Amino acid sequence: MTAIASPKMFSCLSGFAPRDGVKYALLSTALCLSGVGAQAAPDEAQLTTLMHAMLFEDVVDVLCDEGAEMSEDFVEAGYGVPKPMWDKMLTRLYDEKVMAKAFHEEMGEALGDADLTPMIAFYQSDLGQKIARLELETRKAMSDEAAQEVANDAWAQLDPDTERAQLIEDYVEVNDLVEMNVVGAMNSDIAYYQGLWSAGFESEQGMGDSDILNEIWASEPEVRADVSEWVYGFSTMAYQTLTDDEFEAYIDFGRTEAGQKLNHALFSSFDAVYEHVSRGLGAGTAKLMQDFDGEQL
Repeated sequence: MTAIASPKMFSCLSGFAPRDGVKYALLSTALCLSGVGAQAAPDEAQLTTLMHAMLFEDVVDVLCDEGAEMSEDFVEAGYGVPKPMWDKMLTRLYDEKVMAKAFHEEMGEALGDADLTPMIAFYQSDLGQKIARLELETRKAMSDEAAQEVANDAWAQLDPDTERAQLIEDYVEVNDLVEMNVVGAMNSDIAYYQGLWSAGFESEQGMGDSDILNEIWASEPEVRADVSEWVYGFSTMAYQTLTDDEFEAYIDFGRTEAGQKLNHALFSSFDAVYEHVSRGLGAGTAKLMQDFDGEQL
């Protein structure tokens, strides 16, 4: 599945929407804090096989590429920090090996003692490989705003009475893509501000934790609208070359016990990694702004 997106759909990129611009980067030290708990873990060889079949290494490359390109967003935000410093920080923070290790550990913890055999069987099948590749290529394409608009327009113009439109609705509902992405985005926002304050960045006078939380959650309708648009646009573009029968088979897999466990594990691992990422990026942003006497956020 993706991660808005990220990714659900079971490719790592279909169910998870990209978490917005300036606030998300991968901080190596923060990710190292995320250890595997004491609960039962899946067989390491099987977990590696599953993640390889789902093209997780390629997914991580896409996420790191997206992160490295965020320096322009920081500069446009006008925080008073020179672009080369943002470039340096993002290049250092988006470490493919660290990110891949973090996802592997989080997936192992989230899957616990689940039977990975049916998950591997699906993703090693011709259909599973086709879907994983389609989701990956669509995620790459939708890094471009023009491609996002094309995808969003394609969904908007799709007749809601068609079989394809119903399949997309089923896919989103079965994998709870909108709700899970909204919750993840909100939690990442909270973690980002926690990182800022922990690094000594001062909030506006008189603002307490509850005020900050209220301000973040006040943006929920806008976040939900953005997430919904991205998820439906992505689903329209990514699966357009699947036949209706192939798409339905993918949705049916999502309904199985194995599919539901994998979907939960994907969201759990992405949320855990991005919460660490957001908290670390908040702290890193505060440090740079203090060093360069940047403006208040």
